[in-house]
Amino acid sequence: MPTSLTYVYGTYMTESLTGRLNFRLAPEQERALRQAAAITGQSVSGFVLSIAVEHAHEVMQRANMITVTDRAFRDFVAALDEPAERVPALVRLFKRPSRIPPA
Repeated sequence: MPTSLTYVYGTYMTESLTGRLNFRLAPEQERALRQAAAITGQSVSGFVLSIAVEHAHEVMQRANMITVTDRAFRDFVAALDEPAERVPALVRLFKRPSRIPPA
């Protein structure tokens, strides 16, 4: 983990920004981005980066969330409460010595 973080463009990053993205856009898209950046007092790059990072976090959060009905959740919890099923292959696996050397 980096030892020095700076809050830049709506997210924490290491002090040196090395990544680069290039993309083309229509004139009306560029005008909209420039106007929005000016309204918020940010550079166009800063505005685009902050909005893109914020949206990326939202997308990742939605992708990692599972929504179920109350009934499905109760059924899931009930299944977890059932006794574990003995799987012979796993029993054999756990009896084998570890291939990972102790730390």
